[in-house]
Formats: sequence, structure tokens, C-alpha cells
Amino acid sequence: MKLTKGRILEFGFVLFMAIILVTSIIEELWFDASVAGAGIISGLIPFFIEKTFKTELDGKMKVAYILFLFASQYLGSIVGLYGNGWWDTFLHLLSGIFLAFLGFDFFSRLDDDIRTEIPKRFLFVYIVVFSMAGAALWEMYEFTSDVVLNTTMQGNGNDDTMVDIIAGSLGGILAAFFVVTLHQREKSKQKRHMKKSS
Repeated sequence: MKLTKGRILEFGFVLFMAIILVTSIIEELWFDASVAGAGIISGLIPFFIEKTFKTELDGKMKVAYILFLFASQYLGSIVGLYGNGWWDTFLHLLSGIFLAFLGFDFFSRLDDDIRTEIPKRFLFVYIVVFSMAGAALWEMYEFTSDVVLNTTMQGNGNDDTMVDIIAGSLGGILAAFFVVTLHQREKSKQKRHMKKSS
């Protein structure tokens, strides 16, 4: 198992949340304990994906994922920054950007010939829809948590849900423009390489 920067950050976050879990249980801070427990599970997801599917996720994606968990679970829930209305919206915007690059990472695993032939319009739509789907799935999770665990993740009901989905979608749209630019550069490099080869 490679000990990359992403892996070190991943395990560091899990250890950090484990410490919070233990101290929260001792101090009987059950909300913090539940968030820390969820943080441990969330932090280990990249490791389990790599082990299960015998693949290696992009290091930058793992770093971005852990930083997002830190911002949402620790700063947002435990420290209490979600008390500022803009923090939740800001994180949903970032999550849309993160999901866009995750979708692009999946796209980049296609065969070179297939990838370079895909039109930029299709890639743009794919990235935006990928981000929107991720935003919708997250809202389903929040709704389920509120119903089953009696949490208040969707504090303002439908307004909160729609603002979050719009923020995530906007993040995906912004990132899609950048992703399409990367794709166009890759296609140009491929054409230049083919000309040199011929």
C-alpha cells in the first residue's frame, strides 16, 4: 500500500475524528460523537473503493474530498459554522465543483480513442448532469436522515433543498466550462501527436 500524500491526509482525518469521537463520548456530547463517527466512515470511503475495485483514485481528488469533509463535518457541524447561513450554500457550491471533477476523472478513464472523439457539448452536459445528480442524492440523504434519525439537516424544508441543489448545480456548471477547456486541449494534443506520427 502506497503511503501517498492523499492517503496520509485521509488517515490523518480519520484519526482526528476518532479522537473527537472518544472525547465526545467521554463528555457525553452525543451529537458531536455521531458526526465524528460518520466522519470516520466517510474518511475511509476512498480507501475501501481502492481496495474493493483494485484501482487508484486521483490524489488531488482525495485531498479535495478530505478537505471538504473537514469543512462540512468538523467546521460545519462540530465547530458550528452551519449557524452562518452562507456556509451551507458555499459548501454545496464547492461540492458541485468537486463532483464535476470526479465525473471528469471517471470520463478520463475511458480509452483514448473514445474519449477524444466525444463532442465537447456532450461532455459539458454529462458534467453538469453528474453534479446535479450528486446534489439531488445528497438532498435525499438529508431528507432520510431527518425522517429516520430526527435530525434537522433540511432546516428550512423545501427552500433549503432547492437552494442547495441550485448551488451544487451552479458549481457543476462553472466547473464544466473548465473541464471542457481541458478536454479541448487534450484533443488538440492528440491531433498534433497524430500529425507528427504520420
